[in-house]
Amino acid sequence: MAVGLPLLLTSLAMSPATAAPAGQDTAITAKNTAASEFKDGRYIVVLAAKAAAAYEGETPGLGATKPQNGRKLDAGSPSYQAYDAHLRKVQREVAAEQGVTPAKQFTAALNGFTAELSAAQAAELSKDTRVLTVSPDVENAPDYTTTDFLKLTGAEGAWATKFGGEANAGKGVVVGVIDSGYAPDNPFLQGEPVQPLSGKAQVGVPYRTGDGKIAMLKADGTTFVGECEKGEGTGAAFDGTLCNSKVISARYFADAFLQFVPAANRAPEELISPVDVGSHGTHTATTAAGNANIEQVLDGVSFGKSSGVAPAAKVSVYKICWEDTDPATGGCYSSASIDAIDTAIKDGVDVLNYSISGNTDSTTDPVALAFLNAAAAGVFVAASAGNSGPAESTVNHASPWLTTVAASTFPSDLQGTVKVSDGTLYRGASIMKSEVTDKPVVVAAAAAAAGVTNANLCGPGTLDPAKVAGKVVVCDRGVVDRTAKSLEVQNKGGVGMILVNLANSSEDADNHVLPTVHVNAPKGPELKAKLAANTALTVSLVKGDLTGDPQAPAPQVAGFSSRGPSLASGGDLLKPDISAPGVNVLAGVSTIGNAGEQFGFMSGTSMAAPHIAGFGALVLGKQPQWSPAMVKSAMMTTAYPLLNADGTPNTNPFDGGAGHIDSLRVLDPGLVYNSGIKDWLGFLNGQGVDTGAPQAGTVAAKDLNLPSIALGSLVGEVQVKRQLTALVPGMYRPEVTMPGFNVQVEPQSLNFSKAGQTREVTLTIRNVSAPVGEFTTGSLTWKGPRTVTSPIAIRPVDAQIAPSFSFSSVTGTGTGTMDLVSGSDKPIGVAVEGLAPVSQTGINKVPGAYAAKNDAHNAVVAVKIPEGATFARLGVQAETNDVDWDLVVYGPNGTGGLVATQVATAAASEFLDLEAPKAGTYYIVANLYSTPSGGAANAAIQAVSFSGDAGNLTVNPNPIVAPNGTATGATLNWTGLSEGSYASRLSLGENGIRTWVNVQVGAGTAPAPAGSPAMATVEGIPGV
Repeated sequence: MAVGLPLLLTSLAMSPATAAPAGQDTAITAKNTAASEFKDGRYIVVLAAKAAAAYEGETPGLGATKPQNGRKLDAGSPSYQAYDAHLRKVQREVAAEQGVTPAKQFTAALNGFTAELSAAQAAELSKDTRVLTVSPDVENAPDYTTTDFLKLTGAEGAWATKFGGEANAGKGVVVGVIDSGYAPDNPFLQGEPVQPLSGKAQVGVPYRTGDGKIAMLKADGTTFVGECEKGEGTGAAFDGTLCNSKVISARYFADAFLQFVPAANRAPEELISPVDVGSHGTHTATTAAGNANIEQVLDGVSFGKSSGVAPAAKVSVYKICWEDTDPATGGCYSSASIDAIDTAIKDGVDVLNYSISGNTDSTTDPVALAFLNAAAAGVFVAASAGNSGPAESTVNHASPWLTTVAASTFPSDLQGTVKVSDGTLYRGASIMKSEVTDKPVVVAAAAAAAGVTNANLCGPGTLDPAKVAGKVVVCDRGVVDRTAKSLEVQNKGGVGMILVNLANSSEDADNHVLPTVHVNAPKGPELKAKLAANTALTVSLVKGDLTGDPQAPAPQVAGFSSRGPSLASGGDLLKPDISAPGVNVLAGVSTIGNAGEQFGFMSGTSMAAPHIAGFGALVLGKQPQWSPAMVKSAMMTTAYPLLNADGTPNTNPFDGGAGHIDSLRVLDPGLVYNSGIKDWLGFLNGQGVDTGAPQAGTVAAKDLNLPSIALGSLVGEVQVKRQLTALVPGMYRPEVTMPGFNVQVEPQSLNFSKAGQTREVTLTIRNVSAPVGEFTTGSLTWKGPRTVTSPIAIRPVDAQIAPSFSFSSVTGTGTGTMDLVSGSDKPIGVAVEGLAPVSQTGINKVPGAYAAKNDAHNAVVAVKIPEGATFARLGVQAETNDVDWDLVVYGPNGTGGLVATQVATAAASEFLDLEAPKAGTYYIVANLYSTPSGGAANAAIQAVSFSGDAGNLTVNPNPIVAPNGTATGATLNWTGLSEGSYASRLSLGENGIRTWVNVQVGAGTAPAPAGSPAMATVEGIPGV
């Protein structure tokens, strides 16, 4: 019969860390946080109490600091100053208990601090009930005219018809750009000197304060106050006088860069100031809010006049990204991001652009939490989706309070043609000034310098001049900067380059040093193969498109744009949110890193996000009281579909979210899906995060009031809740397009008598014929005075089942019952791994410091994992649940050494799962961190490995047959087991739905059964 036993897998629901095979990057689970490894280093410690931007006065004697709707955080108020002091004091106290001194403290965007921590200090802080998360200060990277295409310009364009004309487009709004700084001399960012206030402050007109700062009355009635921060060291030439009526604040955050990157490794051009060196920040800032009617001249060629999306908005610069000589260092540190967000909230920005990478599977990393509080303070945040497409589940920035932006194409005549001597023509992107006529051609791999194996990439020093001179060279895209490839060709005597995409991606009109045509797949590989096969062919590189082929439909999602589904929240959050132009975007650049040029083309979701930031500024200039969620909803529900390569609509929300931004409709959505800090805290509570805000309740991810709907694991019939608020009253009726599903919407109509009314709706969803294990996409549209459309994505799965089952039998033969809910009308097959014998050894320790040796506080056990194992689980199982054991596993790294993975949560027991583990000896260190009385505690160190079905466990029936949504069960039968503990992993259906089976035979006092991993107590770890 089924009984609860303290066996290896009974604590699966405690979310064990799951690691890659030993020797690869592995993971640690810290309290209330995603898995992350604790090592000596710089950390961000986030406390559970609310940051000032979200604090509503819960602590007696400390007044609320959360801004009211339509207002921004007042960092000068007595309430803020008192709460700020309180948070800082508690932060110092928490740190001091571990002998730590905070390096930097935050209170507005995040209640937390940065500090240098040992691995032990980080682990102990993660256990503190006042601490929400302890995360390494990780390095991120930037994610590398559109105004006509966006229908902003002209008499019928959105500026003129919706936003009060070009001169008022974004007026009274401040766009904060968290990036690599700005180029003060760029025409897009020029302005008039700012004078002291004379008379009454005017909306959108900056003025000097008495202490020399720049302030501006904003459209929402509050005042922005910025600072033009003087540079230091190499950046001392920036003396704080270069801000103007366009750039009204410029700050920099260099602490992590200066700490982690030695001076010798910093790029010689880098300036410790707000000045941009690499151009990324200048490009994003000018795209979002650059001045109007700036003529863009590149390499002596005029590309016409252009503007930022919100040309009347002001810019506030927050430089956090830095250049150095080693791509593995430098970059954009999370602590600098948080510092910038914290400062931006206090400055009073309305919009933030964040064209910087993030993780793919968490909504609660410190930067995301800082943005939560920015959104709570009324700041609209646009973030880049990432450049790892077209692979699935690569999208960054899953947090629902952000607007995550995919990159799309737009029509462009920046083209050239490769004319082959056999008469064939190939079109690609090009801005070449001169042409190449009838020249020999060589594929780069055939022109490799001696000893070079990757010459196909045309990296510096990879080509042989004797094989390249006088020829056009065919280079593969990837790894090496695109313009560095053409420079290598030129340096070795080549006369032109054909750049080939081996897989579908963007065609980029870079400013190459010699004539270049960039050809996309599949045409690019076809051309490369042709030229490699016949070396007698010659080519010409000609300006313009000579092919006569139809132009590619636009907008399409860019090949590089990261795709969903999101890995966060079980697939119940739909990302990205929306798309905007991100391919061959021409905007401002820095002369420092671009040979004196002030304009340049860039591609990436980094270029898409500032378009959406600019639209946020446009909307808030007209509707300053709208919340960030309302702005996001308006953008998403009025978007129009992207296109596929054949011109048909692309309605896959995992590509471009709700679709492409529509400038003519975004200000008039009719209905909005609104949400705020209480909703977001309720969501985090529902994710198991201890937010310290139980009053926010619990909100399932599927029920968060977003303008999109996602279900990552549908079984049976599920209800989804939403609330709609009317901006335009009237009768609205729902239409659902969801192939294979029965979706009922209640009520069947919404009648709003006046603006501001909110109605709740329920969608009841059941799978009828949609494929199981795959997402099906569709939409929910409310039709009435306006059309309000939301994307939907649903993935039915085969079964819903408990994470583990535990059974016992007196003899080696027995049975047990496994309960589940069917998710399919079709038979559900069950695959079996195991039953495998479990090794275990009992230990008794007293609480104390961790050490990699056998002593009073730590147990060290060696375990051998055999060849051919497909899975292994190593852990420490506590005898009772009121203690706290921690775990470190040292495993083979593949080169004769060991790599350590630590699992240190607040749970009593700890486990580490290894898929396809390397064979060899693993060392398990179990440390007793605490007990209620401080006395000794018992536990068992355990290990199990699988190598397929052992033939001793059957499931009956198999397959399992029950109607979708029906509770059912199966009988488990085991036989031929000797006394001891066993474990099995079951996989149901084809979706990877798994559960664990534990079987205890006999009294549990026998040694490990034959075939279990060899286990022995040792005194320490070799070499440690």
